[in-house]
Amino acid sequence: MRSDWVCAMSELPNQEIEGRLIAQRETLVLLLAHLSHLDFGSGRKIIPQLETLADFQDFQEDPGAVLSGPSVAVEAAKMREIRLILQDVQARLDRLKE
Repeated sequence: MRSDWVCAMSELPNQEIEGRLIAQRETLVLLLAHLSHLDFGSGRKIIPQLETLADFQDFQEDPGAVLSGPSVAVEAAKMREIRLILQDVQARLDRLKE
C-alpha cells in the first residue's frame, strides 16, 4: 500500500470516506453475487446467512421494553445496510442469470 494514502479515517474528508465505503460495498456485492451464483453448497448458503444477520435480535427478557440508545441505532443501521447489500446482490444475480 502506498504510504501517502495511509492516514487516520478521522483525518479524511467526508467525500473520501464515502467514496471508500461505496467502493468496498460494490466490491462486496460483486463477490457475494458471484459466490452465491456458483453451483456449490457453501455458495448457496451465503444469502440465507446474510438474511439472518439482517434480522434484529435484542435478546431482551421483556418483550414490551422500548429499546433506545446509540447501540440500538448502530444495530438498526447495520441491519439496513445488510438489507441493501442483499438487494444489490439479488439484482446482480438476476443480471448474471440473463
